[in-house]
Amino acid sequence: MVVPRVAAEYAGAYPEVAYLAPPYVTAIVVAIGGFEVALLAAWHLLSAAVTGEALAGRSRRWANVMAASLSFMAVVFAGVCVHAGSFAAVGGPPVLFGLLASLALVPVAFALRNKAVDFLLGDDVDRVSG
Repeated sequence: MVVPRVAAEYAGAYPEVAYLAPPYVTAIVVAIGGFEVALLAAWHLLSAAVTGEALAGRSRRWANVMAASLSFMAVVFAGVCVHAGSFAAVGGPPVLFGLLASLALVPVAFALRNKAVDFLLGDDVDRVSG
C-alpha cells in the first residue's frame, strides 16, 4: 500500500522517469515478499527454540529458508539499483549505497543462518575463528 503510493507521488513529481515506477514497484513488492518469508522462517525458528523442539533437520531447513529468502530479497533490490544506476542513469550516490548494502546482506544472511542453527542445536562452536 505504501510503496505504490510513494511511487505514484514520485512519478507525478518526476515525469521523465515515471515509466520506471511499475517495474520498480513490482520488484520491491516481490522483495518485500521475500522478507516476509524470512520473517516466517525466523518465527518458526524462535518458536522451536522457546518450546525446546529444535530438531536438527527442521531447524536447518527453516534456517536455510530464512537465508535464501533474505538473499533473494537482496538480489532483487540489487537488481533494481543496478538498473536504476546503469541503464536508466538515475539515482546517483544513493543507488550505489543501496547496491552495496544489498550485496552486503547476502553474506550476513548466511552468517545469521549459521548462528541460528548453532544456537538452536546448542552448538557453541564459533565458525569464524576456527
